[in-house]
Amino acid sequence: MRTEDHVDLFSKPVHTAEPGLADGRPPRGLTSDGWVRTTGWLQFGDHPVSSAHIAAMAGLLWASVGAASLVSTFPVAAGVLVLTVPALCGASWWLFTTRLRPASSARNIGTKQANELVPGDLVRLHGSIGPIGQVTLVTFDEDVRVTFHGGEHQSWAHHHVVHIAELLS
Repeated sequence: MRTEDHVDLFSKPVHTAEPGLADGRPPRGLTSDGWVRTTGWLQFGDHPVSSAHIAAMAGLLWASVGAASLVSTFPVAAGVLVLTVPALCGASWWLFTTRLRPASSARNIGTKQANELVPGDLVRLHGSIGPIGQVTLVTFDEDVRVTFHGGEHQSWAHHHVVHIAELLS
């Protein structure tokens, strides 16, 4: 189901009770517990930085260190190292997060206190980074008990601040 500026990846197609995209596909990284693994913990304003880019930058750093030690004896190898290692690191991380251990990209869009949560909110389960769960039920007692899609639940103090997120893929 499309909303104003993003796609609701937890929308339920008419033909199935499982969360998924409008065409029936689940979000990448949807676990049997109902939460979604995510990548991309670095965000500039509203723009998340791809974790594959971060892996490529880490590869560039290590390749530069290796190239500095090789440049006087093997200058061609040093150049090849600087050109190939970042690409290999970025591509390997992309492959890992799309095929081997799938994860969706996400961005934080704000915060709420636990007592302001409503069913349908997408919440970061562990602070400002990490997996996302969709709120299905909120009950108030001494603490706020939040039940997520899949049956997992958390109990938080009424004024505990949680991060609201948006899934991008």
